[in-house]
Amino acid sequence: MRTKSNLIATLVFAIMVTTFTVNAQEEKESYSMVEVTYMQPKIGMEKAFEAAVKSHNEKYHKEGVFKASLDMIITGKEAGWYVWIMGPCTFTDLDARPDNAAHANDWDKNVSPTVLEYGRNEFWRYNKKLSYRKDGTTDTPKLENIWFIDVKKGQDYKFNEFMEKVKKAHEKRGEGNLNVYNNQFRDGEGRDVAIVWTLNNWAEMDEDNGGIKKHFEEIYGEGSWANALKDWEKSTESIMSQMWRIGVNK
Repeated sequence: MRTKSNLIATLVFAIMVTTFTVNAQEEKESYSMVEVTYMQPKIGMEKAFEAAVKSHNEKYHKEGVFKASLDMIITGKEAGWYVWIMGPCTFTDLDARPDNAAHANDWDKNVSPTVLEYGRNEFWRYNKKLSYRKDGTTDTPKLENIWFIDVKKGQDYKFNEFMEKVKKAHEKRGEGNLNVYNNQFRDGEGRDVAIVWTLNNWAEMDEDNGGIKKHFEEIYGEGSWANALKDWEKSTESIMSQMWRIGVNK
């Protein structure tokens, strides 16, 4: 009897371990992340900087998980800074990133001489659960409106609850996009979450976005939008908004 019980316990444990391993593997394979590095070129060398980065990317970051692009910040205190973006990738991918001498020498010889200052380096993980993008969308946006959110300590759950509801409102609306990223290394600078809306042109900034409130209240009832905004205020400290130009050196 004891042998039978031990066998059952062993089988149950094996099933639990297998399930945990499969789920962990699925979670590992299902996420995507981008690495972003801020750079400010020397005054008067912006075009040379763009050309040098483009050449480097074509040699070493043309495709796959190490594919890289270059965006430019065009509003706010960091206007004029560029953002080098690599990915989407995972942390595991980073162990195999290009680190040979030719790769490093190319950057040091051709790109670095045009750079005045290197800024922050961050890793942002795409939050599929909170994001929305209409199925079949194939546009190539030219701009991004990005909100960097400072989430209050201990209030991530409330912030996520709000964003889950906003996503459902977007799904009901059936248009637009809502892309949410989580900073993988919070540093106390108020850059915990990034919400990104892609735009095809500046004119889209003039469009009426009130439809989200309409669809939100169709789901959750009249007055629910105002109550939801209270939850937003309770869970966030501040917002820093920027506009980025996508792919400036294509």
